Amino acid sequence: MRPSPDPLPRPDARPWTQVWRTPATGTTWRVLTHEPLPPALREELVALIDAYEEVFSRFRPGSLVSRAAAGRSDTGPITLDLPAGSARMLDLYDRLHAATAGRLDPLVGSDLVALGYDESCTFVVQDGALARLGAAGGRPVWGRDAHHDGDRLTLERPALMDVGAVGKGALVDLVGQALEAAGVEQYVVDGSGDLLVRSEQPVRLGLEEPRAAGDHPTATPRVSGVIGVVELRRGALCASGSYRRTWGPGLHHLLDAVTGLPVGGERVPVATWAIAEDAATADGLATALFLTEPAVLAAAGFRYDFALLRGDGTAAVSRGLTALPGELFTA
Repeated sequence: MRPSPDPLPRPDARPWTQVWRTPATGTTWRVLTHEPLPPALREELVALIDAYEEVFSRFRPGSLVSRAAAGRSDTGPITLDLPAGSARMLDLYDRLHAATAGRLDPLVGSDLVALGYDESCTFVVQDGALARLGAAGGRPVWGRDAHHDGDRLTLERPALMDVGAVGKGALVDLVGQALEAAGVEQYVVDGSGDLLVRSEQPVRLGLEEPRAAGDHPTATPRVSGVIGVVELRRGALCASGSYRRTWGPGLHHLLDAVTGLPVGGERVPVATWAIAEDAATADGLATALFLTEPAVLAAAGFRYDFALLRGDGTAAVSRGLTALPGELFTA
């Protein structure tokens, strides 16, 4: 499902001899470079990631989004002054929310909690959850109950944001920007499978075949091989899959925000890969492909390439994939 964490070998490519690892977003991230990262830069990256999670991680009780969700509903709107540059992510959510007819919504945090994917990862569906899930169940809705002016976000009532559809990619972009500001011109940022590439030579990335991991979302999915490849010099490749982070029949982290229920069905993808200029956009589109057709996203102005596998065993790729070059292998 996700891009291969190790670029596939090319005989004409300079090897990525330096690999720096750090914990982030509940997993391990890597930065691949040709030269070692200076200690001061590594410390800067650790601080950047920690500061980001202090704002946007719903798994941290003291984060800004967690505190906004715990606010009282009788005290009026809640104003969040987000870090500089957050407007870009909020604008992207505006576009994705509109393009998917409201099915992609960062205010699905309470739905995930009700289904068991909560701060403590209990993975136990709460009593009466079905009656209050999604926009249909009265949960706050992006665009109606949330408004932003630049980096300032206003919630009309308490709501739990889950920025997972875009947020990991946005953080990958921030790490890339920090590397470039420090003079690192060639790198691969691997945010646990969300990849940002800056390289003089093409970096060949494998698309892993999805295999179920079992019922627990922290289990490691089985990988039987590479089912496609993409080559990038500059760009991002992000992936999403409904078989990751599952904790019961039909329970996974990819929700339709209108119903609040996990997406499913034979024609719904089980795995998607999106290629865009930046990781935030690629990350968001990889999720949006579960909720609407690729042509609808293109008509909304998104410029991207993609590959996807559906539940009925069929596949689809964009016309531009072969020009990257890239391909999805077929039998």
